[in-house]
Amino acid sequence: MKTYATLFLAFVLLSLGCEKVTISTDQRSLEEYVADENLAVQEGPEGLLYIIEEPGSAERPTINSMVTVNYVGRLTDDRIFDQTNGSPVSFPLGNLVRGWQLGIPLVGAGGKIKLLLPPSLGYGNRPVGSIPANSNLVFDIELVSFTN
Repeated sequence: MKTYATLFLAFVLLSLGCEKVTISTDQRSLEEYVADENLAVQEGPEGLLYIIEEPGSAERPTINSMVTVNYVGRLTDDRIFDQTNGSPVSFPLGNLVRGWQLGIPLVGAGGKIKLLLPPSLGYGNRPVGSIPANSNLVFDIELVSFTN
């Protein structure tokens, strides 16, 4: 009986010390997505992957800019979780996910960029709306305009 109690206590202590990470079965790694889609990506800081489709104007936004964008956000299984449908929206760049803060300043007004974000540059280990925790995200963004 003492052996069972000891094993049970060890199991409980080990369970409490382990962090459980749940990853959706339909998620694919960014590397797999890039290979499957045959994308020629550039690597940026902090794990950012991106493709500049149109560079836009020479002037670039900063973290303090108000950006006006059209965008489509999807998971790597191509499920769209958010989009502007052609009606641009404005945000303070400093209030957006880290991947947007790093990626949007790579283009100017009129520019288009595809951002491929690991969870650390998106929403991390917390689910947000229809986005599961630990999701890789793909954004197609058009920077319509910005103000500093």
